[in-house]
Amino acid sequence: MRTNHLFGTRRESVARFLLLILAAALSFVMTAETPGLWAAEYPDRPINMIVPYAPGGGSDLGSKVMADRISKIIGQPIISVYKPGGGGALGAAYAAKAKPDGYTILVGSSSPLVLAPIVKKHDYKLDDFISIGIYGEVPVWVAVKAESPWKTLKDLVEEAKKSPGKLTVSSYGKLTAADFVIEIFSKQAGIKLTHVPYKSSGEAMTALLGGHADAAFLSGGGGGPLESGLVKMLVLAREQRLPDIPHVPTFKEFGYPVALSPLHSLCVPRGTPKEVVEKLYLAQKKAIDLYSAEIKEGLRKVEIWASFSSPEESMQKFKKEYDLIFKAAEELGVVAK
Repeated sequence: MRTNHLFGTRRESVARFLLLILAAALSFVMTAETPGLWAAEYPDRPINMIVPYAPGGGSDLGSKVMADRISKIIGQPIISVYKPGGGGALGAAYAAKAKPDGYTILVGSSSPLVLAPIVKKHDYKLDDFISIGIYGEVPVWVAVKAESPWKTLKDLVEEAKKSPGKLTVSSYGKLTAADFVIEIFSKQAGIKLTHVPYKSSGEAMTALLGGHADAAFLSGGGGGPLESGLVKMLVLAREQRLPDIPHVPTFKEFGYPVALSPLHSLCVPRGTPKEVVEKLYLAQKKAIDLYSAEIKEGLRKVEIWASFSSPEESMQKFKKEYDLIFKAAEELGVVAK
């Protein structure tokens, strides 16, 4: 009986030992492969923020407004890495191929995420990214000189109908959000405008002030001329009026449902664990709650209007914008083949 007892004890000991090894192995696998457990330690090192433009522009400065506050929440620095070129497409392509671990984020906006893949062949698409939440937008708006006889959009449309092609409008380039607003609006209103594209909103504004354009379709670029009263904001390409400038109507109010307000969001590559996306979103949300006034003021200085959405809402907005522009691009015959 004693021998059997000893044998049984040894056998139980071996079994317990094997169970311990198995438990340890399972624990290791779960820690390594279960996103929730892995994400609990995220982030444990600095995060690279890909800025697809040259330093100093509105997108760059606006992203820093957000990144600096988010960094305070997550306890790790967010470092700007500049990869300009192709209207933001080069940086977007780089970010799309980055390891989806939350340590590479893109300063995403409608230009590289929505417009670029529609009008030119690129090795990435909108679905290759996940927004952690829109933080701002830059609505396309129409500027006219302060002394302009057109007090409302209705006045401009009536003038354009009297003399088709006579009115000249400037913008910041072909195949931009402003260009698509001009095309969509002109078709809806049944008018013909002579479009002269420039390289930037600043140049388009200069053309207006210099008398080379009757109106300017801009995203940002108002700055001094708007604040000094040299020009007035006639209308916004947005679903609703902006709370900060409630006196400016939308195209929709005049019967033209043109709503194209380029969006700004930090994005991560597709495949990034949901828990990491959620952690970044909650950090951004907390930053917005804690530093709301600072963020709104900082964004406004670089002509970005604060506008916050969840990751799910943000992707819906980007996709809605994509569908609108794709349809217009098809009609114009400029969809990349």
